[in-house]
Amino acid sequence: MIGFKSTLLNATLAVTAALPLATGFFTSAGSAQAAALNGSFNYGGAGFPATTVTVSNTLLQFTPNPGLASLALQTGSFTAFDAAHIFNVTTNPLTSGSLFLDLGVFATSSTLGDGANTFSLTSLGTPTFTKQNAGTDINLNYVGFFDDGSGNKTNGTGYITFSTQDNDAANDYTSGKAFKATFTGLAITTVPEPAALLGLGGVGAVMAMSRRRKSFVQ
Repeated sequence: MIGFKSTLLNATLAVTAALPLATGFFTSAGSAQAAALNGSFNYGGAGFPATTVTVSNTLLQFTPNPGLASLALQTGSFTAFDAAHIFNVTTNPLTSGSLFLDLGVFATSSTLGDGANTFSLTSLGTPTFTKQNAGTDINLNYVGFFDDGSGNKTNGTGYITFSTQDNDAANDYTSGKAFKATFTGLAITTVPEPAALLGLGGVGAVMAMSRRRKSFVQ
């Protein structure tokens, strides 16, 4: 797996403070990829009961599978979508091109899971663990690509954050023990270079600490 350093900048904190719970952002990859999906959006966990996840050093297993996320603050071509499915991922070893998100329209459920307008993973960073008063927050960076279903692809990066009541989550993860967590947010950034991940981990950590859900899965 690829490790990424988290960078916190005052400007980043200012932007983060304005974002809703469990959100992220991404921007256009540039004119060279203008034909592919591009723009920006924020999104977070949705559905009832809320999507949860079992985390280990080999698997992210969502319940239900796929889980549901809602989109917000869309720009560019992503204004056509308001929801996404998030799928289980075998993380070690990660199969490059593993389907992670399928964008669609909530009112037209057939667009969720139709294999068009997807995001797939190509690499994962090393997760970071931040202990809280009542558990642990986990932040995981990743790199991948969007596919609009017509063969047009856009590079992407992002992070996903989880919260768990497991105070020993870091050691459990290292030893291979699985633990349950709530899915608290993810973000994607379409960029030409994977280096744009620098700082995303910091943003995810701040969001998790400041907007952490009050309820957790035992």
